Amino acid sequence: MLVIVLFGALVGVVAALLSNAAGFGLPTAILTGGSAFTATVVLQLAILHFVLADQ
Repeated sequence: MLVIVLFGALVGVVAALLSNAAGFGLPTAILTGGSAFTATVVLQLAILHFVLADQ
């Protein structure tokens, strides 16, 4: 679970930095990073659930 959250945080920070570098304002970059974090964590949890469901 810790790896999933840390990877999500990394994706969120990179997405926010790229959004800010593209010229969007800071609030938009923060929202983009938060959305990327949420999507990454939800996807990783779904994959984990799918992998562990067969056991």
